[in-house]
Amino acid sequence: MEILTSALFPSMVWTGLFDDRQTFNAHVLDLAYKMRDSDPDGVANTNIMGWQSKNILQQLEEFRELNDRILAMCRQIGESQNFVPGMEYRHQAWINISPPGASNRIHVHPNSHLSGVYYVSLKAPECGSIFFRDPRTAATMLRPPITKETHFTASEVRMRPEEGRMYVFPSWLEHGVEPNQSDRDRVSMSFNVHVSEPVTGDGPST
Repeated sequence: MEILTSALFPSMVWTGLFDDRQTFNAHVLDLAYKMRDSDPDGVANTNIMGWQSKNILQQLEEFRELNDRILAMCRQIGESQNFVPGMEYRHQAWINISPPGASNRIHVHPNSHLSGVYYVSLKAPECGSIFFRDPRTAATMLRPPITKETHFTASEVRMRPEEGRMYVFPSWLEHGVEPNQSDRDRVSMSFNVHVSEPVTGDGPST
């Protein structure tokens, strides 16, 4: 008897690698450290021992190219998933600078549809992976005996960051970042995207 498999309700993670990542990242990295120098205290959210900027990159002209790339990738994802055409994609973005030992505790991003991270600078593989937790809470009731994890049996999935790669995922998907065990900073930009009807009149737009 042939056994057929259907993947029901998969948790999607999309990634894209920029062709011009070396020159683009050098420019963005310089901007990131200048922003930290201007606000050394930053903000405290899920970052442990790391520095995080305010969620204002979408307002800054110097980050326009990064903002455009974030929105372009999310629009492409929306089209692939049959989001209603003509919707407006609005976002917030911020910088993460994680020195050796820094990490991000597991969390979700409320009030948005898509979230993601773009890696600017890191030392692989010691920099620490981004990991995603199984959203199927009922799956923890009784786990089967296994010899090796699969996407069906795993409770967490890790992805090793790569300079110049953007990761996008549903905002409800629990995720975190392992401690940076390298000898240099792990620098990234994170973002949230909300998809809605276009704003008419004098309202702000992105």
